Amino acid sequence: MSARAVSTRFADPLSPRSLVLWIGVLGPPLAWATNLVLGDLIFELGCGPAVRGREILGLSLKAWSLIESAVLLAATVAAGMLAYLALRRLRGVDGGTAAGRARALAMAGVASSCLYGLIIVYGTLAPFLLHTCQRSL
Repeated sequence: MSARAVSTRFADPLSPRSLVLWIGVLGPPLAWATNLVLGDLIFELGCGPAVRGREILGLSLKAWSLIESAVLLAATVAAGMLAYLALRRLRGVDGGTAAGRARALAMAGVASSCLYGLIIVYGTLAPFLLHTCQRSL
């Protein structure tokens, strides 16, 4: 099988191995999980005794948090766009079970992108509303 045939099979939404559809469905939750872990890591490192909330590589902790959230939100939006483009490509395609499965995965990818995108945006608010590097009660 040629490289072109393999690449076409992974890009074709009707294929059960469609990389486009799987990125659309699994990309947003992976981006959110990364946001959750890296967001905590930024403040864990930044509030340590060596840094004490000042700066990491010349940027404040809030700036790093915003950059990290923006990059992962962009990845979530890109995954949603891939799923939406696959859904548009499947309009009018009559492929029986394969087309139904592909449409369901594409719709799940769009919904997943919207849901996890909102969660990432909501998580971005915490560093700006809460005081950083303070002990809890």
